[in-house]
Amino acid sequence: MRFKGYFLTATVILFCSSLYGQQNSDSVLLPAPGNNRAIFGFIRGGFYGNLDKNASKPFISSGFSDLGLKFESSDRNTFKGFADIRFRYGSEFTKAVSTITVREAYAEFSSKGLSLAAGQKIIKWGRADFTNPTSRFNPQNYVIRSPDREDMDMGNLIASAKWAPGNIFSFQAVIAPFYKSSVLIIDPVKLPENVTINQLNTLVADSGMISFGFKADLHLRGIDFGVSYFEGYDPMPGTALTNFNLDLSGPLPVTSTELTITPYKTRVLGLDFESSLGPLGIRGEAAWSVPDKSYLTHEYIPLPEVKWVAGMDFSAGNWRITGEYSGKVITGYTVSPADPILGAEPDYARLAELLATPGFDMNEYVRQQVGAYNRLYNYQLEKYYHSAGLRIETDLFYGKLLPSLFSMYNFTSRDILVMPEIKVKPSDGLTFTAGAEFYYGKKGSLFDIVNDFMSSVYFAIKIDF
Repeated sequence: MRFKGYFLTATVILFCSSLYGQQNSDSVLLPAPGNNRAIFGFIRGGFYGNLDKNASKPFISSGFSDLGLKFESSDRNTFKGFADIRFRYGSEFTKAVSTITVREAYAEFSSKGLSLAAGQKIIKWGRADFTNPTSRFNPQNYVIRSPDREDMDMGNLIASAKWAPGNIFSFQAVIAPFYKSSVLIIDPVKLPENVTINQLNTLVADSGMISFGFKADLHLRGIDFGVSYFEGYDPMPGTALTNFNLDLSGPLPVTSTELTITPYKTRVLGLDFESSLGPLGIRGEAAWSVPDKSYLTHEYIPLPEVKWVAGMDFSAGNWRITGEYSGKVITGYTVSPADPILGAEPDYARLAELLATPGFDMNEYVRQQVGAYNRLYNYQLEKYYHSAGLRIETDLFYGKLLPSLFSMYNFTSRDILVMPEIKVKPSDGLTFTAGAEFYYGKKGSLFDIVNDFMSSVYFAIKIDF
């Protein structure tokens, strides 16, 4: 593994050197006139301080040293090649990390309104700012320790074709032959005793896990519309019960539970729009998702749902305000027959009562608990959900000081996220960032489970080149 890391690093360095050599020599390798080649990126370092309310004193939970290298080659008209490679060394949630990640690396060809692309690429559908229910080709890392929110986007191995015969209409088709999973926010959670979770490889190369989708956009004067269809495996997997044992030989029952992160297939029909009214920008999305299997027999499958988003942004001078409302209804809703397996304290008295009931199936009860946890994670324990988000930002002193405040509140689950941040740019290419993330939730809610490791303060220095 160490040799592999050295080899990849040496390959990148040699590639960089060769590009610079080609641009500064008179050899036959010199790019043809009109070709554009560029190498750029950043160096970044920083720390996250944990705000665990149960800790005796604050401590550094994560620290990172990042190198981002981006390569671009194009002739400005017919072809383009782009790569974004990230090197990270440090610690995340007190665990050592040393990774090389290909965030994007794709080739694209364009001619007469037709564009063909293949490779690792970030594809986002929808037009909303904070949530995109129509976007299913973009897995995300929800626990990455980075002050740059776009670093959550992981990219996907895809092939795509886009046809735009004019300025009014465009059509896109995308296929992902493999499955790439998002990194769940629950991954760093300290599990209850005798509970284990088998994680999923980030990329699953099974030949049968194909996803595809289509999107058509209509660009009219003053408003844009889009309609999309996705069929395949959702980047947000579920959690399945794969093994359960109950030992009644002791004074108290002892359980052993094995869970496995499991992808599921779904269909999603989406709509989106964007327009403006003077200085006010408005946009929205709606998506109807129907999983291929039923949650009644597969605990890792979510219920069908219809989700909608409406947002606006307003600029006045140096200030910019972005607001968004989102809601959803769970179609075919039924009350969960059990409490989530994570987030609820074990009730041994209740367990003893259930075990004394004739015909009680403990394995089925635990399966229902796992299903309830999936519903907690997907916000499906209630029939209706409503939430709102707000971001206020400005730039002062000619763009050298950029404070911002982002907050989001779920009125149904009562989960709240508050993220204040300030950026200082004393010179071109240099950025100091300081901020915080505060997660709050009622007892047993998702944010109550994750706040001990996700709530934090952070500081970073970034140099762009």
